[in-house]
Amino acid sequence: MRSHFLSFAAVLMSASAALAQAPPSGTPLPEGLPGDASKQNANPCRDEVAAALKKLRNASWFRLSTNMITETGPTSMEIDYVLPDKMHQKVVQTLTNQKSEIVLVGDKAWAKSGEVWQDLPNDVTQTLKAQMYENVVENQADVGNYACKGRVQIGGRDALSYKLQEEVTKESVVKNETYRMFYVDAVTGLPLSNALLVPGRETKPLFQATYSYPIDLKIEQPKVDVKAADPAATPATPK
Repeated sequence: MRSHFLSFAAVLMSASAALAQAPPSGTPLPEGLPGDASKQNANPCRDEVAAALKKLRNASWFRLSTNMITETGPTSMEIDYVLPDKMHQKVVQTLTNQKSEIVLVGDKAWAKSGEVWQDLPNDVTQTLKAQMYENVVENQADVGNYACKGRVQIGGRDALSYKLQEEVTKESVVKNETYRMFYVDAVTGLPLSNALLVPGRETKPLFQATYSYPIDLKIEQPKVDVKAADPAATPATPK
């Protein structure tokens, strides 16, 4: 049970907001530019993306809805965040309609597969907390180098678009044809969407995420079925 939820959590967090600031899979992030070198390599487009992500973290709550291709096929996921330490993730495997959920509230976490909520072991909870902090709460020193690509319409909203500029290597030219786009609401300055695309197949992204900001978003502790709790996840009671 523990290994199952560890792997499950890893898949969930891999599609978190951090993907908006990472190059396509397999491409290293550009090195940080210390001192005066950062001024010599100024990139206003990168700064606009960084400002949007900072504004996202300052928003206190948001929803990330994603569609992606995983080892089990097409997968949709909805993640609610209430910063700094609350999270509710819902995953649906499209082909089988299998559904799973995880809730994190402070120092406690629960998982649901089917109809029953269960407590997660402390080590899994701590992993979730650490991943949420690193990927969502903590400001990133380097978001990558972006190029401005003009105004577009995203979900009926006017957006500014940015393309992540990956470091070109012999390996990336041959193996990596994907590229990442990031979209910012032109009015609010908040992130609207990000996507991993293949040239010529832009209408069928490998990964696509949209950001929303429901004013009534809440995350609360679920009701746990004590009888169904996993013995491995429940501390033994001293006799």
